Amino acid sequence: MKTASKELKKLRLMAESSLSKTAELQIVLAQIEANLSRAETQKVIDKTKVK
Repeated sequence: MKTASKELKKLRLMAESSLSKTAELQIVLAQIEANLSRAETQKVIDKTKVK
C-alpha cells in the first residue's frame, strides 16, 4: 500500500509540473486524491477491526 500511495503521489506531482492545469487534469487529480483517501480509510478500518 505504501509503495502504491507513494507512486501515485509522485505521478501527481509530475503531472502538475509537466501539464497545464486544464479542467481534465483537475478531474484526474481529484480522482487520484479520492483513491488515495479511500485506500487510507480502508487501511484504518482494517486496523480497527483487528483490535
